[in-house]
Amino acid sequence: PWDLYRGNKRRCPTCGVPSLICRDCFLADEAGTKKLHNSIRCELCVEENITSKVQIKEREKQELKEYERKANGKKCKPEVANSDCQERNVAVENPENITRIYVSNLCKIQMNEEELIKALPGATHVLWLKDRHTGQFNGSCLVEMASSDTASAAVGSNGMLVLGRPIRVKFQKADGKDVWPPPSAIKLV
Repeated sequence: PWDLYRGNKRRCPTCGVPSLICRDCFLADEAGTKKLHNSIRCELCVEENITSKVQIKEREKQELKEYERKANGKKCKPEVANSDCQERNVAVENPENITRIYVSNLCKIQMNEEELIKALPGATHVLWLKDRHTGQFNGSCLVEMASSDTASAAVGSNGMLVLGRPIRVKFQKADGKDVWPPPSAIKLV
């Protein structure tokens, strides 16, 4: 139906959203007999009481700050050493004594064994997971920890920033038929 109103559209002066106006007002504005005032705004601007573009920009900045505050939460900053991130290293229950963990959301370019050992102390083996089509590192890995306690501490560090990215860490239960660590895994210690 929007195409049926070809000439009767006008952009909201505050947000720029196209709005429909009646044919008489549109023709009067076009002829110059009646000038449409800036008070003719879209429904959302009227509902939110927005009267200028400055208000829209201020609201966007405020919403962005609120989003960043929620996203960052209590996470450590990338410049901060892992020793300062004690609030994130809370041991998680590990009733099955699992020592293998799955780590994802790693930096594909800068991540290496040294950074992994800094982020997850107690790691003994790592298997970098690769994309099956391209053969390139996909930002995740399987890590064998020295003990179930170090694995619990590593899972407790879920969300910690490593190279500017919040890593995701969870237990990876061993499959009964696979050999772990596999021959392609890198020994760290």
